[in-house]
Amino acid sequence: MVGSLGFPGIATFHSKPYPAISPLRPELSQAGRTVLITGASSGIGFAIARGFIQASAARVIITGRNEATINEAVSNLASEVKAATSLTTITGLVYDVASLSDTERLWAKLKNEGIYIDVLILNAASIGAMKPLLEASLESVWQAMETNVRSHLDFTQRFYNQGGDKKKYLVNVSTSAIHNFFTEGDMVPTYSLSKNAGTLLIQQVAKDADPAKLQLISFNPGGILTTAAKNAGYTEDSLAWDDGTFQYQGLEMNRRGDDADMLGMIENLPGQWAVWGASDEAKFLHGRFVNAWWDVDELKSADIVGKLEADRHLLRVGVVGIQAIPRGDN
Repeated sequence: MVGSLGFPGIATFHSKPYPAISPLRPELSQAGRTVLITGASSGIGFAIARGFIQASAARVIITGRNEATINEAVSNLASEVKAATSLTTITGLVYDVASLSDTERLWAKLKNEGIYIDVLILNAASIGAMKPLLEASLESVWQAMETNVRSHLDFTQRFYNQGGDKKKYLVNVSTSAIHNFFTEGDMVPTYSLSKNAGTLLIQQVAKDADPAKLQLISFNPGGILTTAAKNAGYTEDSLAWDDGTFQYQGLEMNRRGDDADMLGMIENLPGQWAVWGASDEAKFLHGRFVNAWWDVDELKSADIVGKLEADRHLLRVGVVGIQAIPRGDN
């Protein structure tokens, strides 16, 4: 896994799905819920849609900017519905999350059709220029900020302002580049900057939100060489990709040859983790940032939960090394 980022108390790491996050668990059922996933025509977003289908969501709505790829994704997800013997309705909508007029039309359409979103997955992202910020154009950097920061606030406010008494769940697909500036973030400073800001935004919203009404969690899906990453210039040798996988013609292939028949391929780890993150089991992580490969049973241990309750800054975006010092008279 990229960077092998651990956490004290976590001894078990995963690079593929495992029972505790299985969308087939009754405790993780999404029955009756409508799920909106941005940027879900392929890769991690598509895998998240698959996970919610397996968890029996009533409706899964995916968005993307390209009509052809959205239509193909809807067709493929319809096959997933059939394979899972699910009753999930799949809807694909062509909208650009970075366009305020597009998002206005999207949420107006949902309201006019009486569609209430129970779960919002913020997955759409822009990698930006793969060069130092001083060499990148202002326009390219700001475009990434609009996608990775402004759209988060736009969607989160619209999601919250639906009203209603039902609890809402928001899962933000983040990245280790928000803190691992000298490894993953080194190649993509614009992405690192904007995703850090977007994750901090969700963290700040969570600070003022009651998790019994609106639960917000950010997570790093892992190092997965998706089509979007390849289009941005990443190669198989750029990083130590999780489980040695790479994407070829839209399919995840295991280049090491092991576990070739693993359930749904590597992207299903974050795909199923997002379902767990949209459950009450994950409530204790409200406002925090975690990694998909950390074992959730160990994460739920009394020891770690106690540490989270005792330290408001733990697993949150901030400055490393600063400690509170009691004020004296001098």
